[in-house]
Amino acid sequence: MRLAPHSLDVRGTMETSLSSELLSLVALLIALSSTVINYLVLKLQRDPEVVIYALHDERRPSIINLIIENSGPGVAQDVSFKSNRAIPTRAFGFENAEIPSDMTDGPLIQGIPSFASHERRIITWGQYGGLKKGLGDDVLDITATYYSRPPLSLTRQKHRTTSRIDLRSFEGTDASDHNWDKKAAENLGKIAQALSNVTNISNRSLKISVLEDEKDDKTH
Repeated sequence: MRLAPHSLDVRGTMETSLSSELLSLVALLIALSSTVINYLVLKLQRDPEVVIYALHDERRPSIINLIIENSGPGVAQDVSFKSNRAIPTRAFGFENAEIPSDMTDGPLIQGIPSFASHERRIITWGQYGGLKKGLGDDVLDITATYYSRPPLSLTRQKHRTTSRIDLRSFEGTDASDHNWDKKAAENLGKIAQALSNVTNISNRSLKISVLEDEKDDKTH
């Protein structure tokens, strides 16, 4: 049985219409995906990110600093912090260190109203022995809660990041003095002292002393 010519035309028209609809749907999905990707990229380029970490102080041997940093490109507003346990403070000492007191002031307690991009707060935390007495083998989790205001938005966006600080990772690490400016100043001071010992400032002359050999003394 053969189909009439008009039936073939109708079938061809339906197939063409279906293909056009599929192509339109694919184009719409691509456009939506592109919009979402662009939004996420723009969001990452503007969102703040507040992190907390511990770091050796290169200018003060054996001192460990607690650093709060906004590593994101955006401004963080009304930053507040919450930890899973009390945070020790001024924890100085080595093997026989005393148990340090708990932190009761500073940015981790009072918060930060406005935290610019790549801005930092540096807290002199203590030394390994004192911090070990205060924390033991516990891992310190500090959660930062803060807000940002995206462009063309009437409301603020809430963010939350949790930083983990494991003091045990500092065991056996290098805590030598890397304060080269201080060492250079000390060496220059020694040179200046040596020069002052051989220089007569009043007449700007050098004092030269001759030391006789002990063997020569014995032969005379």
